[in-house]
Amino acid sequence: MPNYLLKVSELIDLSPTAKAIRIGLEGKPFNFQPGQFIMIELDMEKTGKFKVKGGKNRIQKRPFSMSSTPLEQKYLEVTVKTTENAFVSDYFVNYLQSGEVVAVTGPFGKFYLDEKNAKQNIILMGAGSGISPLMSMLRHIHQKKLPIKTHIIYSNKTENEILWRKEMESISGGSKNFSSRFTLTRENWGGTTGRINGEMILKPGFNLNETDFYLCGPPDFVKAIEKILLEELSVSQGSIKKEVYN
Repeated sequence: MPNYLLKVSELIDLSPTAKAIRIGLEGKPFNFQPGQFIMIELDMEKTGKFKVKGGKNRIQKRPFSMSSTPLEQKYLEVTVKTTENAFVSDYFVNYLQSGEVVAVTGPFGKFYLDEKNAKQNIILMGAGSGISPLMSMLRHIHQKKLPIKTHIIYSNKTENEILWRKEMESISGGSKNFSSRFTLTRENWGGTTGRINGEMILKPGFNLNETDFYLCGPPDFVKAIEKILLEELSVSQGSIKKEVYN
């Protein structure tokens, strides 16, 4: 398993509270499955621009799902969204600098796209930063031109928090095998509003018996979607793959 010291190569603003962070591989091999995560360790006081409070250790390690694909060998990319009282994600979004050295270990996790055993349809459902591993899967299917019909449903509180929106719309508009739907829970707009429900899941018209479902987001989100799939839509447990972000 690779254990590398690598430099942050690029920081991309995605929303007022989120960034895509690319970590240059510098020619080093890093094999993973779309949807897996890495452990990132760094010294949060090394640059002198951030002070760890409350007696916490300046050296912090956290798991981050990759939003890049295994086909991309120049860098690893993670999508990070800062949340209230989460000082490590706050550092990544607001203080991390290009060129900063981080320790990367991985890959880890059983939540990933198994392309050899995938069903003919896939529905990806995420909330907030839960879009990260789903983007890895979506990009992988798109880049490899896999014969899988893919629909993504992405829930956010407000429109300016829809991460990777342009890319998802571009992929959806460029192929009959891809479609996307964004829904907002705390803001009215011209699109779909409300939490993800059974009607949204049925909208693409997939045969549910020939569909795999990938869920990623906060515990309450994942639990609610799983309940809809099992109790309302009679989806088999084996067709549901989930990753919970605490």
